[in-house]
Amino acid sequence: MKSVILSAACALFVLGGVPLHALAGDAQSAKIDDLTKKAEAGDIRAMDELGEAYYRGTGVQADYDLAFKWLDKAAATGDAQAQVDLGDLYVTGSGVPEDADMAMKLYRQAAAQNNADGQYSVGWMYENGKSVAKDEAEAARWYKLAADQNFIFALNNLGGLYYGGRGVKQDYAEAMALYQKSADLGSGYGYDALGDMYDDGQGVAKDPAKALDNYKKAAELGNCSGLYAMGRIYEKGRNGQAQDLAQARQWYQKAADKTCEYGQLAIGRFYDEGIGMESDTGEAFKYYALAAMQGNSIGQLKLGSSYFYGDFLPRDYGQAFKWYQMAADQAYAPGQYKIGYMYAKGYGVAADYVQALKWLRLSAAQGDDEGEYQLGVMYENAFGVPQDKKTALMWYLLSAGQDNEDAKKAADRLQGQMSGSDVRAAQSLAADFKPVKAD
Repeated sequence: MKSVILSAACALFVLGGVPLHALAGDAQSAKIDDLTKKAEAGDIRAMDELGEAYYRGTGVQADYDLAFKWLDKAAATGDAQAQVDLGDLYVTGSGVPEDADMAMKLYRQAAAQNNADGQYSVGWMYENGKSVAKDEAEAARWYKLAADQNFIFALNNLGGLYYGGRGVKQDYAEAMALYQKSADLGSGYGYDALGDMYDDGQGVAKDPAKALDNYKKAAELGNCSGLYAMGRIYEKGRNGQAQDLAQARQWYQKAADKTCEYGQLAIGRFYDEGIGMESDTGEAFKYYALAAMQGNSIGQLKLGSSYFYGDFLPRDYGQAFKWYQMAADQAYAPGQYKIGYMYAKGYGVAADYVQALKWLRLSAAQGDDEGEYQLGVMYENAFGVPQDKKTALMWYLLSAGQDNEDAKKAADRLQGQMSGSDVRAAQSLAADFKPVKAD
């Protein structure tokens, strides 16, 4: 399951047009040759290592077929680690059809041999509802088995369950103890989580200096969140540090260079808005696109907007709709608004008020000011619904409360057309509204 977290895509990453495996050098090539000879001679450990190398593209061109060949051979002997690694191929669909049931079978076989990675992986399947119904209490039980063997991923995930009170009773002290143990074992994630707890004052006295120290240790270990946190600290001038945009950019760039999506977004924003540097739309687009291709909903929205408005790219409503839809499908409220707006206007798709209302309601329910405003437009003008000025005004007022200028004008105009009792009714509806964030 470690490979699930790291993502199969990393194996195919290129730097400056040169595959990473090509940078490995003679030492790596010699190692692969040695592993191949040993694997062909029946060395199980060599089979597993060789399969992992082909899966990750470490020292060799990534090749999922060869990864499967060697991992399958090793797993067939009953080797627990090979069973876990083969399960990773099935759960990600790398070189084989995606098959969560087969992955779970392999993870359980490894776990039955007291393999910590296997125990962790079974827990991950329960936490994420893969092959089995989602069950965070059962996930916690499996994570604990692996955590008791000092398996870092299990320590981190179990800490997260205790921190959030998911599947177990919320216990900040236990979460901190698990994160500290993880950090002591050299986990950047553990240090970053400790930084968050000191920064927020959760389960421990708020201590900006200790938060900074832990974030820096996480960043020095290459942890994405730690690198991003350091960038935020210097950008905002927090945790006892003076604002330093040059320092912030350096940390964000380090995060982006490690393909950390929030680092990519931050650098994209610096180029986009010209923060501490000259604005560069092309560079901004590049980093937004990198984040989008990693599945980041904010990046997807940015990329969609580049197509929608013709910023750096030729205007293409079809492509805009595609990227907005990806963001909306992740319950990202601004993406939901964009899809609703495009259906309402018929941009890149046939006009469809039913679909427009569906997506605008989803966006507005989360408190997105653009979604609220556009939903008000739909009710005021009877677009797909009977005209309802009270409901329209409610949505305008909610949007105006977030400083949406179009909504302020619409609310002022509409109130002048309505009776005092209807205005008060709309105001009461707006006051009672509670946005609900999607899971």
